[in-house]
Order: sequence, then C-alpha cells, then structure tokens
Amino acid sequence: MLIGRQKTTARPASRAHQSRVLVDVPQRTCIVQRTHNCHNLPTLYVLNAAAVTKPHAVEHLSADLIGYKVDVAIVTETHLKKKHANHSFNIDGYALFRRDREGRRGGGVAVYVSSRLSADVWTCPADSPQFELLWIRVQDQQHSIFIGAIYHPPKPLYQYTALLQYIETSVDALTTAFPTAMIVLAGDFNGLDDADVTTRSALNSIVNQPTRGANCLDRIYVNDSNYAVKVAASTVRSDHKAVIAYSGAPPQPLNKSRHRRLFRRRSPS
Repeated sequence: MLIGRQKTTARPASRAHQSRVLVDVPQRTCIVQRTHNCHNLPTLYVLNAAAVTKPHAVEHLSADLIGYKVDVAIVTETHLKKKHANHSFNIDGYALFRRDREGRRGGGVAVYVSSRLSADVWTCPADSPQFELLWIRVQDQQHSIFIGAIYHPPKPLYQYTALLQYIETSVDALTTAFPTAMIVLAGDFNGLDDADVTTRSALNSIVNQPTRGANCLDRIYVNDSNYAVKVAASTVRSDHKAVIAYSGAPPQPLNKSRHRRLFRRRSPS
C-alpha cells in the first residue's frame, strides 16, 4: 500500500515538471511588414479630362484626387490657355504645374503634386515648344522622381518620329544626370505605338487595360516595376477612364454607374 501511494503521488509531480510544447505564433506580423514596405511610392493618377475648363471639372477632379489619396496627378487635354489664371484651377493641398498648347486650340497638360512633396519643373536641354511634354521633379524622403506628363494629339503638326527622338533624348539626359532617380512618363499617347515608346525610352509599360473604348490610349511608362495599376471611371465628365498606379492597398472604387435596361413583363398566361 505504501508503494502504491508513492506511485500515485509521483505521477502529478512528473506532469508538473513537463515543459510546454506549444509556442504562441504571431499571426499578422508578415502582413503588417509587407504593407509597410509597399507604401513607399507616390500614388499616380492619369486622366484625359477633355477640358478642365468645363463647368465643375476642377471640383470633380478634386474629388477623385482626395478620394483615391493621389500624390501626383497627370491631366492631359486641359484646354488651358494664357487667359486662364492658375488660381481658377487650383486644388487645395496640391501645387499646379502646366504646359499649354501654343498656337492651336485644345491640348495642354497639367500636373498636380501633393503639397507634402517637394516639386519643381525640369527642362530638357533639347526642349521644344511643339511637344506637349512637361517634366516635373518630385522629391520625398526616400525617392527622387522625374514625371513626364505628355499629350500626343491624334493629328500632330510634327512627325511622330520626332517626338520619339525627343522622348529618348529626355530620358537619356535624366539617366545621365540622375542615375538613381525614378523616371515616369505618363499621359495620353493616342496612336503612338507602345512598342516604339518602350524601345526608344527603355521604360516599361504598366497599363494593359483599355482606357477609351477598346483602346489603351492613356499609359504609364516607368523604370521601376513596383507599381500596380487600376483603371476606373472618373468623376470628371470624359470619354476616357482614369488610370491609378499604386504600391500599397488597392484603391476602392468611388464612382457608381447607372444603366437603364428595357424588359418585357411576363403575363400570367
């Protein structure tokens, strides 16, 4: 009986000294780290506005920029001229840079840069007023980015090979002067061949969805492929869709479309 009691009392003692096998594993560490690493590049927004001079176009554009948390917006076909003062087209929290078309109606490009970023105009050594291409240097805490806003009209007065040569010259000048900088070329390219642009600029095209009907006219070319792209309907009244390039969480859709459909009611018979 004494031995039985010793065995009975020994078992709980051995269990009490057993080490714990299970270890608590944090479940969300990887997700948080990945999200933090992706929030490095500024969010881009590209749109052919078909004139920002039409009623409420600037207010609608402002709603898109705020809703999508855009850092840099490239707007083409602004229709702005010398008679249009900047203060009439400013958006709170953004600095406006523009290049108007000279001598012809329509056209023009504009760039809106968030006030949290430092930005100024960079002029290519071979700059020509016949091309609607505006280069903006954007600086944040981690990146130096050169953004080219371009509009290539359907019926230009120049040869398209001349524009390709100008793009190549601009990118070569940037690469030589700022070898570590990020380069972005974005806007409405219309009939300019995608393969020709990538070949002459050595930049990568990241937009592969149609932006006007079945055609991919509004494109973004970069020398850094960390961007993801979303094509969405813009609040601005235009026959083009907006292109949003982001590196963090996907942007949520802001605009809902309404469609009317005809149908025939089924009778009881």
